Amino acid sequence: MIQSTKIKLQFHFTIILVVLTTTVTMVLLNEINLSHLSPDFPYKDGLITTADEYSYFYPAESYYQTGEWNASGDGTKAYLRTPGYGFIYFIALIIGQSKAFFVLKIFQIGLYAGALFLLFKILSIYISNRFSLLATAIFGLLPCFHGFTYYTLSESVIPFFMLWWVYGILKPRKQDFLMLFLSTSSLVLIRPQLIVFPLLFAVFYLLKANKRSIYLLIGLIPFLFWQIRTSTIIGEWPEIHPVYSLANNSIFRPPHQELTALFKIWEHESDVFHENMGLLSADTSQKARINVSATIPVHLQNEILPILKDFQLICWSQKRSFSGKKISAYLPGEERLTEKIRSVKEELKRKNKLDYYFFTPLKSLKKLMVTSMMNLNVFQDAWKNNPLVFGLKFLSLAFILFGFMATIIFCLKPIYSIENRILAISVVTSIFYLVYFQRLNEERYLYPYLGLFFIFTCLLCDRLIKLLKKRKSSQF
Repeated sequence: MIQSTKIKLQFHFTIILVVLTTTVTMVLLNEINLSHLSPDFPYKDGLITTADEYSYFYPAESYYQTGEWNASGDGTKAYLRTPGYGFIYFIALIIGQSKAFFVLKIFQIGLYAGALFLLFKILSIYISNRFSLLATAIFGLLPCFHGFTYYTLSESVIPFFMLWWVYGILKPRKQDFLMLFLSTSSLVLIRPQLIVFPLLFAVFYLLKANKRSIYLLIGLIPFLFWQIRTSTIIGEWPEIHPVYSLANNSIFRPPHQELTALFKIWEHESDVFHENMGLLSADTSQKARINVSATIPVHLQNEILPILKDFQLICWSQKRSFSGKKISAYLPGEERLTEKIRSVKEELKRKNKLDYYFFTPLKSLKKLMVTSMMNLNVFQDAWKNNPLVFGLKFLSLAFILFGFMATIIFCLKPIYSIENRILAISVVTSIFYLVYFQRLNEERYLYPYLGLFFIFTCLLCDRLIKLLKKRKSSQF
């Protein structure tokens, strides 16, 4: 008994040592990356700032100062963003005040370490502790799994909340209301698109008459309340990924929304699309239209060019109409243009069915999957030609592609448990939403699924190793 307890303590110490070592390695790599950034690169107190932080952090700062969760200057944008990541910043603001970014950085490092520990706990449910420990070390050392930890994006914290929710679903002692409620609420308030995970499991448990379905649905109540709050403020029910509103004092209004849907017929590169929209909204010249049309398939240009001109004029009119005014309805010409774009979109969808329903989603899937996720500046610049970096990129790409294939295999066959199959189906369904409906994706949108890819890879490898051992033993 004493010997058994001693072994357990030694093993727990080893887990902590692996988590600490890999976390320190991650910190060192990211600090080196910061040292290679130019002095005018946007970072503050050791965090790389992004354009998205406006809608994450300004509402929290407004709440801290005025008691109202809102940010001025851009219509309803601050109301639309779910407050999950912003609330983490709010806590950092209370603790750190002028050093809130530094406190947030500590939080994000801590959550990364927590994600490693959760990964080990999930793997050890199904496979040996030794294999789980080795896998955790590999996950912690590969840069593709922690490239956003130092960014002011929800990607910096989503690995922890994704794995926390998965552990709540898969852990042996399953009747844990508090964990499922908190993890479900946090996950969806940080990344609403991941709502498919608790919803599919809620349906699964409902069919099995398992009360965990109630736990999951209760966990979605905070998100539902947020949606009701937003719809009350802006007068319309917000989408899962809310961007557009008639109340926006920005380009993100109905004409832009319909033009986005039109471009999704052929375009899958988000940066190309946003560059085009930025050019059209800033420049009413024919040259701007020609530059944009060069990115459009030749057989579509004649039908698209007149719309581009109308959109330029609407953008110019919008800027004149804003002037700090509160807007809640269509501006002159907006509704007509919106209907015109919608009509052209439906016509082109009918004429280009293969592009719309197959080739463009396939290109979007390729963009998501064919990536090493080694996004740090040192890998793109200073160490770009280093053979070790090239090898790491190849290894990372292999892990991502194999992880996606392993996930599909788990969809087809329940390995270890039926929950694993539902989890794999949730991953594939969520990615299908990204590539088929959202389409204009950035590689970082794959980031929440990387931990799950890795888990399915480890479980599949463990099963294959056991099958090979069983086959060898049966031959002798």
